[in-house]
Amino acid sequence: MVLWACMRHIVYIGSHLGYPMERTPLGGGAMVGLQLVRHWARRLAQENGGAEFCLTVVGAGGVAPDKGIRYVQLPQGAPPDLVRASEMGYARFCRIFEAETTAFIEKSEFKPEDTTILVNDISESPNLDRLAALGFPIVSIWHVDVVEFFNRIYLGGFLAPERLTGAFAWLEDRGWAHRVPDVLRLVFQKQRQAVRRSRVLILPSRQMSETIRRCYPGCGPRMMVLPWGGWRETYDESEAAQESERLKKHYQIKPNSLILMTLSRISPEKGIHLLLEALSLLEKAGDLGGRDVCLFICGETAFMRGEAYGKKVRKAAERLKNVRVFFPGYLPALEKQAYFLLADLFISPSVHESYGLTLVEAMRGGLPVLASDHYGVEEILDDSYGRAVSYDPPANRAANLAAGLKDLLADRRRLAKMGDKAKEASEEMTFEASSRRLWEAVASADPGRGGEKI
Repeated sequence: MVLWACMRHIVYIGSHLGYPMERTPLGGGAMVGLQLVRHWARRLAQENGGAEFCLTVVGAGGVAPDKGIRYVQLPQGAPPDLVRASEMGYARFCRIFEAETTAFIEKSEFKPEDTTILVNDISESPNLDRLAALGFPIVSIWHVDVVEFFNRIYLGGFLAPERLTGAFAWLEDRGWAHRVPDVLRLVFQKQRQAVRRSRVLILPSRQMSETIRRCYPGCGPRMMVLPWGGWRETYDESEAAQESERLKKHYQIKPNSLILMTLSRISPEKGIHLLLEALSLLEKAGDLGGRDVCLFICGETAFMRGEAYGKKVRKAAERLKNVRVFFPGYLPALEKQAYFLLADLFISPSVHESYGLTLVEAMRGGLPVLASDHYGVEEILDDSYGRAVSYDPPANRAANLAAGLKDLLADRRRLAKMGDKAKEASEEMTFEASSRRLWEAVASADPGRGGEKI
């Protein structure tokens, strides 16, 4: 492999990169990765033609994220269908991508003294122990705290995450980690490796940083909390308004109809079942007052257990007697804006969320927000344009959502004013500023062996 003539190289590795995101529901980490590449490609083109830095992007998809960068697809061939993968299928992919990307760096002409490795994933990352041993400085982006995700979704949050990481560290330090099933090593071992070997850990919310600090004492000085904010999508505003009017007719929406909206992939951690349960509680209590209420669940089923969860959600929607529920599917930029124009309130009922990109998107679309108290909410929401409801204890989640809905839906004029405030506040939440800060952190990572023993 012949490298471009640059003083410094940045190799950005992300398994979800290289997929056409306008029609592929791979989640926020993939979208952030795509936007980072596009922002950095423009930056490099403006700064002396990119003579000082060169950016190489490595992903599993078959489409280069931007024309202005060098893209390497690994493994080569037809891209894997990550959206439909089972837990075990996804685990196998993680190991394949790990092996391919590690070998790519080891066999390349990249030199540790002028190259920084940036990883966009934790479980899907290269073998960071091996790359750090070669002297490559590593910066890791934490789109998901995989230990806490595993804890909340598979263990119901039964144990504090620091107890889980402590138990695995005890096993690994005694040489017993190989006895743990590989799918669990992808969660616990790879995350511990990322903490140990990363010069900088990029975390999207203060709440996540506090959890990571408890799980891995001593890593605090290497953390950077970087809320992503939002980016401007390209669409024709007049076309979006026309599409919104068409949707009103299609769904038979009246002037006094209340329109609720959620936007995410349809998978267990997104808590859509809790929102439907909350609406059921409001129906039974008569708190909807006979009003026409429509709920749009925008997104597609994706990732582990997505298909089964999608069926569960649709059955729950069918049990509602007064609320009309629709599933528009995955929305490109123009259609997404049309639904924002249609809606009165955006709801994020997630059980686990690393930041909350869709909250910022909805705010940019002029919508007030009702959200669970997941990661990122403190950075995003304010009482003037949003509400956060507690998910503690878990048994009260649906009831707390119902109470929040009842309060916000009681005054439609207040909702409209909150939407104006949300749009105004979102203007300060710029992805451009976040991408610049991350670039500076990556560009300033010094060569040498990375990380520390934990």
